[in-house]
Amino acid sequence: MAAAADLHQEILARIFLLLSCIADRVRVSAVNSHWRKAALLNPSPLPWLLRPSGARIASYRILGGFADPRPLLSDEGRGPRFCGSAPGGWFVVSCRQHQWRGHALLNLRTGERVALPDRVRIPLDSGVITCPMMIRAAVMSAAPPSAACFVAAVTSSQTNLAFWRPGMDCWLSAPVGMGPARRTAEDITYHDGWFCTVDSDDDLVCYKPEIAPAGAGDGASSLTIRHHAYEFDGLRGAPWEIVSRYLLPSASGADLLMVKRYIAPARGGTCRFQVFRLQEGLPPSWRVYKMTGQLLFVGRACSKAFDTGNAGSPGYIYFLDDVYHGGPHRVLQQNEYPCADAGAWSYSVCHKIERCLPLAPPSDTSPCIWYHH
Repeated sequence: MAAAADLHQEILARIFLLLSCIADRVRVSAVNSHWRKAALLNPSPLPWLLRPSGARIASYRILGGFADPRPLLSDEGRGPRFCGSAPGGWFVVSCRQHQWRGHALLNLRTGERVALPDRVRIPLDSGVITCPMMIRAAVMSAAPPSAACFVAAVTSSQTNLAFWRPGMDCWLSAPVGMGPARRTAEDITYHDGWFCTVDSDDDLVCYKPEIAPAGAGDGASSLTIRHHAYEFDGLRGAPWEIVSRYLLPSASGADLLMVKRYIAPARGGTCRFQVFRLQEGLPPSWRVYKMTGQLLFVGRACSKAFDTGNAGSPGYIYFLDDVYHGGPHRVLQQNEYPCADAGAWSYSVCHKIERCLPLAPPSDTSPCIWYHH
């Protein structure tokens, strides 16, 4: 054991990089002070809570108990509204009152910024029109400048969904007539090569943008669309409850999950959750998902699941204050973004909400978001 206890830092770093399981990281870091130091230098993959504002960006570690320093964040993050996040410190942001204006991909670790267009091209039977657009939520398939980088955005425009890849001077809308007509997506995620959206009827629409062949003309991406209307097989919310939905892949990546969040305003906010997985078949449907051995961090276009390493342990959901009266599209009409209805919910104790996240006054620029470092 003595030889293992004194392993070189580089070897320990490689070990910690392979430990995506939270319980394994905790056990390994407890071997001795040498291994604990390696754990601090190679922090947990769990996300940080990010609270942006016009004055500063506050960040908080949710779990772990280690005294590792807070990440250094670029000043470019002060002012924009955060619309979605991706691994590596990348965010989709919208800025209207800062040193720059418009939409962008922003890396808070490096300060790198990739400008996004503010207009969308919409193909119609009578021709193509170009309209201004605003992003409500957005996710990316890969970080720029990768050739696999696509961005899908839920928008407020004459189209509800738009796609972009590096080199395009305009967003491209989803084909008119595909999917539920004019329904507004509540959330969006990237799973197994597809961008997936869910609406207020639990219908799921999956989109796959593909690069147009050479010589196609305007260089825009063509879209291959898969659409299913899924039957829902769970409890409906009570008339006085607000229901909000999130999409994310399971920790293993094998399943697509839908998290339903029930909010009872008279009781003071979020009161319970349900988790479902997509069941392929004829007909496809949502099935109740036994969320054991996983931590789910849910938020608009920033949700992610993690394996705890203990298959018998109850699942846990950490959630943000991102539900607005009137629906998710109201994010564009907010004068301030509250941080009160946030916390955690245990799968084993029904209807028990823990207000375990740090309290803070409302933000003047953006809702809170998960920072995937």
